[in-house]
Amino acid sequence: MNIPTRRRTRTWIGVGLSLASLGSSYSAFANYDTNLSGVADGVYTYPSGVLLIHLTNQPTSHPSCNPTYFAIDPATLDANAMSRMYARLLTSYAIKEPINIGYDSQGDCAAGYIHVWRIG
Repeated sequence: MNIPTRRRTRTWIGVGLSLASLGSSYSAFANYDTNLSGVADGVYTYPSGVLLIHLTNQPTSHPSCNPTYFAIDPATLDANAMSRMYARLLTSYAIKEPINIGYDSQGDCAAGYIHVWRIG
């Protein structure tokens, strides 16, 4: 009678671990799903490290974030990646060259704004 209980417990633990791994792998890839190319007409930095970007062709709507700005959250990137993105953005901003922004079009806001995951 004790063996079936152990087997059931192991089965439920296995099911729980499988679901947890599926959920975590989904969230790892659910961050960046859309690109937009445009000229930055505003770059704003804050002491918290959050960087806000406004493009001339900024989206006017988003399902869960304020579409007024794109935001780069330094808490989600390592310092080197943040520095590279910032340098690329400022170069583009200075020479008014279009820049490609990779962002999450469905959710995952940064500081309440559209979360940027790639600049190129």
